[in-house]
Amino acid sequence: MKVLGIVSEYNPLHEGHIYHIRASVEKTGATHTVCVMSGNFVQRGEPSVVDKWVRTKMALHAGIDLVLELPVVFACASAELFAYGAVRTLHNTGVVDYLSFGSEQGELGSLWRIASVLNDEPYEFRELLAKYLDEGHSFPVSREKALHATLRGLPENILSKSNNILAIEYLKALKRLGSSIQPVTVKRMGASYLSTEISSSYSSATAIRKFLQTGGSVNDPLLMDNLPDFTAELIKDEIERQRGPVFDKAFSDIILHKLRMIEPERLREVPDVTEGLENRLISCAMQSGTLSDFIDRVSTSRYPSTRVKRIAMNLLWGITKDELRSFVSDETCGYLRVLGFSSNGRDLLARIHKEAGLPLITKVSEYRNLLSGLSRKMFEYDIKATNSYVLAFPAPAQRAGDQDFTMPIIKLN
Repeated sequence: MKVLGIVSEYNPLHEGHIYHIRASVEKTGATHTVCVMSGNFVQRGEPSVVDKWVRTKMALHAGIDLVLELPVVFACASAELFAYGAVRTLHNTGVVDYLSFGSEQGELGSLWRIASVLNDEPYEFRELLAKYLDEGHSFPVSREKALHATLRGLPENILSKSNNILAIEYLKALKRLGSSIQPVTVKRMGASYLSTEISSSYSSATAIRKFLQTGGSVNDPLLMDNLPDFTAELIKDEIERQRGPVFDKAFSDIILHKLRMIEPERLREVPDVTEGLENRLISCAMQSGTLSDFIDRVSTSRYPSTRVKRIAMNLLWGITKDELRSFVSDETCGYLRVLGFSSNGRDLLARIHKEAGLPLITKVSEYRNLLSGLSRKMFEYDIKATNSYVLAFPAPAQRAGDQDFTMPIIKLN
C-alpha cells in the first residue's frame, strides 16, 4: 500500500483539482489517497460555498479514498497554522507516505531552501531581517529581502505566489514534525489562485465562487467547462434544496453585532488581532452597514482583507489566542474526524485504526468518550462552526442545529 496525502479545500472542486489528484497519483504511484479538507469555513476567512459533506462527495467522486476534516481552529487561520494543522493531521494517521501540493514553482529545490531558512532561522537571516525591519519595511517585505540576501539565486517573486507560500509552509511543517512523509509538488495549471475572472478552462475556485455570487447560472457553459459533471450536479442539488450557495454576506448582521457589543479587551484575545487593531475593528464596525463595507474600511497593506475576514469569522465560535496557542503547542492534541470514504478507503481506515497517533472519530456522538481536555475543546469548536454555518442556508427549514450529529458519513461504493 502506497498512501498519498493531499491538503484541500475543494471550494468547490474543479478541473484543476482533478488534474492535481491524477498527476499526484502518477508521480507517486500511490494505491490509496487521503485528503484532509477544511470544514465549513476556509483559510481565507470565508464560509465554504457548499457544506463539508457535499464537498466530501466531490472529493470521493474525484478519486480521493478517505476525507478527514481539518479542525476549524486550523482551517480558518494563517497560512502557517493552516499548513501545520493539516500536515500534523496527515502525519498522525501513521499511514501517509507522500504529501502532494500544487505550486507555481513546480519544483521542490527553491521551496525547500526557503523552508529550511524560515524553520531554522540561522544567524545571518535573523540579522538581515532585523536590519530591513529597522529601515522601516513591513515584515513580509523584510523577510523576503532577508531571504533573497541569504539564499543567492532564488527565483524572483517566488514568495508572491499563493501556492508557493502554502508549499513552503507544508515543508516547514514536515521539518517541524520530523515527519517521514515525502513531499511532492505539481505545477499549478491555469489561472492564479486569486484570479477572479472566469475563463474557458482551469479557472480558480475564487473566480468560480464569484461567478456564482454575482448571479451566474450553474448551467452556464463557461462554468460547466471548469467543473466536472459531478461537482455541477452537487451544487445544483444544494441550490434546489436551498442549502447553498453560502457567502460571507449572510453573516453581516451577526458579526457587526458582535463587534459593536464586544469590549476591546475581549476582542484583543481573538487570533490575528494585534495591539491597537481592536480599536480600529470596533470603530469600523460602528461605521459599517455590511460585512463587505467593514472589511474594506479595516483592510490596509498592514491588515490584509483575508486577515480581517478570519478575525470576523473567528468571532462566530469564540476561540481565543491562548486556546489556539495551546492547540498548536500540544502535539498530542487532535483527532482524525472522518467525513467520508470510498470502498478503497475502507482499507485505509482499517490500517489507520491500528497505526494512528490520534483518536479516529467515525461517530460524532462518541466524541466525548474518545476525546478529553484540549482535543475535546478543539472538536467542540468544529460543532460550533457548523452551528453558525447552517444559519446561512437560504431555507430556514434547513438551519437546524447540531448537524454534525445528524449528517451521516459519506460512503461511495
